[in-house]
Amino acid sequence: MNKVEKIIQLLGRLLDRTTRLTWLLAGALIVLMAFVVGYGVFTRYVLRNPDPYTYEITCILMLACVVFSLAHTQRLGRHLRIDLMDRYFSESVRGVLLNIVGPIVGLIFCGAITWETWKDARHALQNWQVTRGTLIIPTLPIQITVTIGAGLLCLVLIAQMLRYIASLRDKGTTMKE
Repeated sequence: MNKVEKIIQLLGRLLDRTTRLTWLLAGALIVLMAFVVGYGVFTRYVLRNPDPYTYEITCILMLACVVFSLAHTQRLGRHLRIDLMDRYFSESVRGVLLNIVGPIVGLIFCGAITWETWKDARHALQNWQVTRGTLIIPTLPIQITVTIGAGLLCLVLIAQMLRYIASLRDKGTTMKE
């Protein structure tokens, strides 16, 4: 194994650990969201005094939960997939569609989201933007969360394409031998 392959494996393990950490963080946010919603239900129906912040906190936690779980879900291949076309294409064409074409489309989309949310986050930092709801909080952490999640998904999509290309190369070398 040469030095480049060792670096690629190290980066792959680092990406695995990072996405798994964000995935676990998303799970913890679901638990936190359950407590926030439970508190909101309790104050509304038992105390008859609804908390005005419960809805906004739940929305923020839901956004963070989704954004943090996307990269690891893609990494595991556990995302929803329409397999209607699987019977019409050969295995090699399906592999290219799932591991090259799909990630390229996703990379374009997630790259645009990463870039735009990064620009918005920079703008929010420069202008000290805050939310306009009942709960006044800075928008920078929310925007950075989306930037980090979409950026991680971009890295996972790139790694997926590289792994597939490397697997094709490995198949080609074993066939020649």
